[in-house]
Amino acid sequence: MKIYILQLIIIFITFPFVAIAQVDADQLFLDGCNRVVEGKYRKAIKSFSKVMELDSDFEFAYVNRASCYALMGKHKKAIADLNIVIKNDPVSEYAYETRGFELVELKEYNNAIDDYNFVIDKDTTNQFAYFMRGLCYYYKNNYKYAIEDFDQSIELNPTDYESYYYRALSYINMNNYQKACSDIKKAQELGYPKSLKKVLKHCDNR
Repeated sequence: MKIYILQLIIIFITFPFVAIAQVDADQLFLDGCNRVVEGKYRKAIKSFSKVMELDSDFEFAYVNRASCYALMGKHKKAIADLNIVIKNDPVSEYAYETRGFELVELKEYNNAIDDYNFVIDKDTTNQFAYFMRGLCYYYKNNYKYAIEDFDQSIELNPTDYESYYYRALSYINMNNYQKACSDIKKAQELGYPKSLKKVLKHCDNR
């Protein structure tokens, strides 16, 4: 679908140890984080789940478990955890951003757009959110809005070859081959790793 890979944010935190149960929860949480770093997502999930059994309000355990589910392709389970985070913390930008990513994986583009609208309203410099919302509009065949978001994404990160690539595809669908060819060549210059032959054919003799 795309090259962007969800970047897992593993949150390491320290708490004052005031009770035996909390000590156990903190240690299990750190164990889970270490398992993620090792790429052992199933074991990490077990650790985070045990944390929740000891402390159902341990928000970061839900966040990290959701990220593990996401990396394993278990999108619905990731969303379920993120829903809990958002219910408890309605202004968690990271939770909305990550849930939006998972909703795109499930092709629930309208819901994903809602999540990215929230993120962008909170942070107008979030390049990833603009790109992902643009991708949603692209898949909904709303190329005008897609281009506007890819414009913003490129303005925030001029080296993002994926934004050029998908903006080029949007221009092609609007029969604007001149701009499409300019963008696809820029993506090529920036090292876009996928084959561009199908797109470059529109640029022959132009």
